Amino acid sequence: MELFSIGLIVIAIGWIIQAYFLFKGKKEIRTCFIVLYILGVAVLLFADYQATQKVSYFELITLIAALLSLIKLIGMK
Repeated sequence: MELFSIGLIVIAIGWIIQAYFLFKGKKEIRTCFIVLYILGVAVLLFADYQATQKVSYFELITLIAALLSLIKLIGMK
């Protein structure tokens, strides 16, 4: 399986978990969602770099935003 597919699958699992809790009436962002999202984007960044020797700035920005969100979420608990 390609790294791109693995990254997207990890992101999708995070979204499925988040959606599950939303449908149960929990409106907060789940920590596990953010962690899986970060891992998925990191895999996509690594795969992109490995394939082209360049880093996607959009993926890098979303990775940084997710990391900042995780730090804020952990700080709120």
